Amino acid sequence: MSSMEEIEEEAKAAAEKMVMNMMQRPGQLEKVEQYKRRITHKKASIEAQLKSAIQGKLDGVSVGLNQVKECLEDVREISKKMDELSEYLSCVPELVGALQAVREEDSRHSQYETAMDSLKHIFTVPDSVAKTKQWIGEGKLLHAHQCLTDLEISRDDLLYELHRLPNQSSHDKIMLKAYFEDVEMVSNLLEKQIKLILARTLNTVRKEPTVIVTALRIIEREEKRDQLALQQQSQTGFMPPGRPKNWRNRAFEVLECAVAQRIEGTRVDEREDHKLWLVRYLELTRQLILEDLRVVKTLCVPCFPPHYDIVNKYVNMYHTCLSSSLQEIVNNGVEGNEYVTLLSWILNTYPGKELMTSSELSIDISSLPPLLPEESMQKLQEEYLEKMQSNYIEWMEKTLEAERAEWASGGAPECEPHTGAYHTHAPVIIFQMIDQNLQVTETISKDVTFKALLLSIDQVIRFGNKYKEGVIQFKNAHFADRSRVAYFTHHMITIVNNSEQMVQLARQTQRRHWPTTDAPQPSADEKLDQLLTTFQNLRNEAAKFLLEEAFLDLEVHFDELFTSKWLQSSIPVDTICVTLEDYFQDYNHLREKNFEYVINEAQNLVYKKYITAMLSKKMSFKTVEEAQQAATKIIKEATQIRAFFKRIAPEAVNVDWPFEVISALAEVLRCQDIEMLSLDLHGLVDKCPDMSEEQLLRLVALRADVPRSHARDTVAHVMATRQSPRALARYTIFADITFADRLLGHFAL
Repeated sequence: MSSMEEIEEEAKAAAEKMVMNMMQRPGQLEKVEQYKRRITHKKASIEAQLKSAIQGKLDGVSVGLNQVKECLEDVREISKKMDELSEYLSCVPELVGALQAVREEDSRHSQYETAMDSLKHIFTVPDSVAKTKQWIGEGKLLHAHQCLTDLEISRDDLLYELHRLPNQSSHDKIMLKAYFEDVEMVSNLLEKQIKLILARTLNTVRKEPTVIVTALRIIEREEKRDQLALQQQSQTGFMPPGRPKNWRNRAFEVLECAVAQRIEGTRVDEREDHKLWLVRYLELTRQLILEDLRVVKTLCVPCFPPHYDIVNKYVNMYHTCLSSSLQEIVNNGVEGNEYVTLLSWILNTYPGKELMTSSELSIDISSLPPLLPEESMQKLQEEYLEKMQSNYIEWMEKTLEAERAEWASGGAPECEPHTGAYHTHAPVIIFQMIDQNLQVTETISKDVTFKALLLSIDQVIRFGNKYKEGVIQFKNAHFADRSRVAYFTHHMITIVNNSEQMVQLARQTQRRHWPTTDAPQPSADEKLDQLLTTFQNLRNEAAKFLLEEAFLDLEVHFDELFTSKWLQSSIPVDTICVTLEDYFQDYNHLREKNFEYVINEAQNLVYKKYITAMLSKKMSFKTVEEAQQAATKIIKEATQIRAFFKRIAPEAVNVDWPFEVISALAEVLRCQDIEMLSLDLHGLVDKCPDMSEEQLLRLVALRADVPRSHARDTVAHVMATRQSPRALARYTIFADITFADRLLGHFAL
């Protein structure tokens, strides 16, 4: 009741709200009657809907009650019938005993009937067996199979009747089976003949496809009888002798055995008989599979029942047999180029246009397992790469020995006809060997090629390190006794050229064989950079050894610079230029890029040693006039050296910058007013930001007219006010100039 009251209250409130909304304006009072009629019609409609819904519910309840009533009556009727049935069944046990004699008579009648039906076969078993053998021999297999079927049916029916007897006699069974034992023999004979036909399927189907069809019809009939026998066994427990025959499964076994024999038959040679035995075997196998599967697709498909799926069955059989044959080859061991032959055939030839995906076959093998397991393939690749590494080590050791023998031969190296550069064939031999290996691996796969490329890079790096060790030993032995090797300079030029050529050939190999994928390969890039760096550093180091020999001869002349005799003599610098020109006659056999490098290094060494001699404080200039005279001589000698290098150097070599440095040093000595000395020092420091305070003090110390305290303060001021050092474009001279004694301590006193 409370809920009804709440509903009424809510309805009244809603009605009041609706009336208030409708009567907000005075003009709406005129529509009151219209609103009342609208509400009245709506109310009447809702009441009619409610009445209809209630009536429908009442009708449903009435129908349900009637159905319940009918169900109750049906239940009573069923209960009554069940009681009557129970009364009828109570007398069944008595009828069982009474009808026992009838059952026995029925069993005897069934046996007699079966015996009468099979009587003609029972008496003609020997003749039927002989006739069946004759038909098998004549190739009339359908007639033979029909006769065999009649014999088996007679035997199986008689055995089944014995099986049904309550007191089975084992003697009767043995006697009956012995009487029909020739039937089993004929069945085996027919099976053997069918197997022989199926073993020659691919040859027979070309000439007499009807023979294959006949054999398959017989197999299918036997399959149906197998199914009936299994069904009978599940119902009665009786299984005829020799069933199920499973001739279809045995047929596939025969086909697979024939395929295995055909695959094995292509192996006509062994490794001992022919060097290319594996190539011949794989090519013969390819031709065999291509032709056989073409025959299967075109001729076997019409002969075999569709559910045999004969094309896929043959593909699986060839795939499985080939896989076993290849696995056997791998297990027996693979040698030399056989790795490439086998890997290339498995990865490219077999799934490629030459075989499975050829226009004649177009077979998708993606659903088949791999020819060789992933472990075997990985092992083959690893062994192949190990063999390649072993060959690299052997060949590069021989190449290195040949290089060492060339150095010790006492003869001059060979010149390139078009450039005149000294060289040996070692770089070309090494990279030809690498290129040949990579071209071979490209016939296998990109992955193997990339692994081989990384392996090649590692081995070239190893060769570079060994080569460097040999070069250092060669250099040390020569400097220990310079009379032993007459052509040291020539061989060192060859080493410089070879090292630079190794870098060029490495870049060419990168362009030809480096993978084009966009994926980052940091380890590979690092290895390549390491290779390039190895030979670039070797080139630079060999160039230094080359110059080291020249500057050993010049050491005594550099020691004569800035001595008491130096002001009056031009012999040291003249000798230096003449000696260098003599050496550069040999350096002309460097390749252009290497010649530029050696020119730059030689120029830097000359100026460094010249500046080192200047700042070594062998002498000092007591007056301004002496300092100016020395500055003039320094400019003259710097100009002479610059002219020498400008004459022999290519245009790409900058010979002006070191001259400008020497000129700036001379300006410090030329300065007449010591108060203006700081300006020249500022200009020098701006030009040579790598110049140290020690070196500035040594330069100023050449002028004995400058007091030590003034020199110290001036240099300290210049160093304090100079801008932050900036890297030079190509040259740094002062950073490598050091002295055994320290001048700063002397100035501090």
